[in-house]
Amino acid sequence: MANILPARQRLEAWPAVAGTIGAALGTFATVLLLRTVVGVGSAAAVLGVVLVLTLSRVRRGRPVRARHQRLLPLVVTPLIALLASEVGRLTERHRNAGEALFVLAISGAVWIRRFGPVWARAGTLATLPFIALIVTPVPPGSGAMSQLALVGVAFVAVGWVTLASQVETWLGVPAPSVPVDPVDHGAAGAQRRPQVAGRRRLAASSRMAAQLAVALAAAFVLGRHLFPAHRTWLVLTAYLVNSGNRGRADVLYRSVQRFAGAAAGTAAASLLAGVLPTHDRWSLVAVFGLLALGVWLRPVSYAYWAACITGVLALLYGYYGQSGAGLLRERLAAVGLGAALGLGAAWFVLPVRTSGVLRRRVADLLAALTDYLIVIQTGRRRGAGGPTPPAGAGRAGGPAGRAGAGGTNGAEGAEGAAAQLRRALAEAHGRVEAAFDRLAEIAPPLRAQRTLARLARAIPPGQRDRTRAPQRYDVVEALLACRTPVRELTGELARRGTPPPRSGRREIARVRDRVVASRRALAAASGVRTRR
Repeated sequence: MANILPARQRLEAWPAVAGTIGAALGTFATVLLLRTVVGVGSAAAVLGVVLVLTLSRVRRGRPVRARHQRLLPLVVTPLIALLASEVGRLTERHRNAGEALFVLAISGAVWIRRFGPVWARAGTLATLPFIALIVTPVPPGSGAMSQLALVGVAFVAVGWVTLASQVETWLGVPAPSVPVDPVDHGAAGAQRRPQVAGRRRLAASSRMAAQLAVALAAAFVLGRHLFPAHRTWLVLTAYLVNSGNRGRADVLYRSVQRFAGAAAGTAAASLLAGVLPTHDRWSLVAVFGLLALGVWLRPVSYAYWAACITGVLALLYGYYGQSGAGLLRERLAAVGLGAALGLGAAWFVLPVRTSGVLRRRVADLLAALTDYLIVIQTGRRRGAGGPTPPAGAGRAGGPAGRAGAGGTNGAEGAEGAAAQLRRALAEAHGRVEAAFDRLAEIAPPLRAQRTLARLARAIPPGQRDRTRAPQRYDVVEALLACRTPVRELTGELARRGTPPPRSGRREIARVRDRVVASRRALAAASGVRTRR
């Protein structure tokens, strides 16, 4: 069962937790050391910690190989931090204009994802300084010097996250699976996108941007009247439950998780409220302890992260002299209302349907499996040229066999073919792993949906297998169960360095035909065209 669970439902590796918390501690200490020089308060250090946590999450979730993409955080984050601080200053003088620009910036950062992976990564990074500013309990300051200092805080945070990334590499922390981009990445990517026959649909990024704009605008308006001192709680929750929308079921699932985690954190924080005095150093120790626990448990469930962050905020508010059970109850009410706003926007404003997301990710996985099976059959990736020499190419009668009794050229040819197979296999397997990861991302809400359906029917265990209707998670479960065999096959072929024998290749061809037939059936049901 553990093999078919999504990777994000396993505990985070301790070196990754240590790297994230180490970068947060380093940023916090560095900003505190520099605050007397740049003239900012300790709240700027809190802002730096928030940036580290968000940057680390983006880096772990979307690793990149291209050098220009690795430089994006260094360029984008400080510039957007300056822009976010200016928007914050404008909000203090002209609330309507500042809040409108905030909504435009966040939704625009989502909309530009439609232009490719570089823009998608830049858009994700662009949202982080804005979110960090509204998360920070106390404003970091005002004035020209303070605004420039925020750019410095962003540089410090990016530097510590980069250093932590290198340390994780030295410690051998496994990176998430990402496809190795082929030379013809642009053409291949364009060909693999399903084309809707006879009509054009609004891009998912455009729909998500519209949903976020509506949810954030409503959160600002309601928060101004209901939670005037802490309207950012409402805005933050509306953003979190709606960002990265993978369908309405995913938004509902995250809304429930965030509210449940906030409720548990509020209950625990109520016990801690008033225990530690204002500006007590042990409060900071407890803050970083809770952050480490939250980072460690977040892959298991977002509810754990929400609970830990609620405790962190309670400690921070107490550190700055804002404590009391009433404040925590107000935060819980704001979280519930913000989740409802985000869910309403996802449900009624240009909705992203869960069934559509599921079909797309299943189709992507089947396409990756098709190319993977081609590599196993031929030893080369699709479109790479002629066939791989057979396993016996070095024997007498072949060109390599006639090269001489020593078989030097034959050995070199066999080694070259083995190296080519391993490269193509690693590339194809990387795409398959990435497709498995993307399918696993939408598994938890579908699994919860199936569980609730079974409970609602209340079918006795002995009759359930014969009477229950098929659920969407059944498809996901069956496909994720293929992950372990695919890994084992890849490992075996990489060790051998040769394609399977002829009988094995015939069996693989039959499997590939079934995969292609499944892709065509899925495409026919979706009204899209596909290729063999």
